[in-house]
Amino acid sequence: MASNGEIKYIFDGTTETKDLTSYALFRGVTDWADLTQFNQFETGYSFLVVLSIPKFMKLLSEKNEKYRNLIETYVHVLEYEFRGLEGIDNMTSDPNELTNGIKTLNVITKVNSQSNGQFTMRYYEKAGSLITKFHELFLRGIKDPTTQVKHYHGLIESGDLEPSFANEVFSFLYIVTDNSLRNVEKAFYIVGAQPTNADFNIYNSTKGTIEFQELSVEFNGFPIQNTQVNKRAQELLDWIRKGTIWNESEFTYSGDLMPYSKTLVGNGTGNSGGDSTFSG
Repeated sequence: MASNGEIKYIFDGTTETKDLTSYALFRGVTDWADLTQFNQFETGYSFLVVLSIPKFMKLLSEKNEKYRNLIETYVHVLEYEFRGLEGIDNMTSDPNELTNGIKTLNVITKVNSQSNGQFTMRYYEKAGSLITKFHELFLRGIKDPTTQVKHYHGLIESGDLEPSFANEVFSFLYIVTDNSLRNVEKAFYIVGAQPTNADFNIYNSTKGTIEFQELSVEFNGFPIQNTQVNKRAQELLDWIRKGTIWNESEFTYSGDLMPYSKTLVGNGTGNSGGDSTFSG
């Protein structure tokens, strides 16, 4: 599509497509000695960035220390224990028929992209029911399940907030990257996002059955994709890379590398012919 006479590339900000027109690929004899032509897309590299949380939850965290711990820890876990997302739909098309009464040809007359969607992410529940408590706090705040009254846990009554859908939504940036984590393959700005349930069924139990509880964290939301989203995703990806260690050889693990008993048999140096084994 042209804008002011300029033809813009709608995939700016994403991984560049390699020119493969000089390769035979799978036509005829395949050149397995040159793997440059088979630089495939690999799944499994993605990040979730929480851009904003519901305004009433943010205000609760400012007014109550226990809520602050719950809310800030929940957001941290959403980002740092993120293992992937499901719910991105395909772009599709609808056809209409051209016909002479005997033969028909379908031509595309409508193209569809995803509007509202349900996005699923999987997490293990923490001791203290972090995720379940947050979702219960959110859902009860926007509508009491017994009376269906919106109250934001007292923030409406106190005059701190007026009831509004604008106070009740998250926004996320979902970033899919290449296998070097340096380039954006695709990015989705998910707005108007709301968790849909609190998983009370984790409290069902059978004596003698001990299990960790994995939750399907489900959000309704509206995904947006364009070059501005790609640009912001690249900026945040660069920020994530700079603040994280990706090379294990550079990582300093927690814990004391000194032996439990620091006393050596002999002269204490272990290098003068005595028994250098650690005592104990």
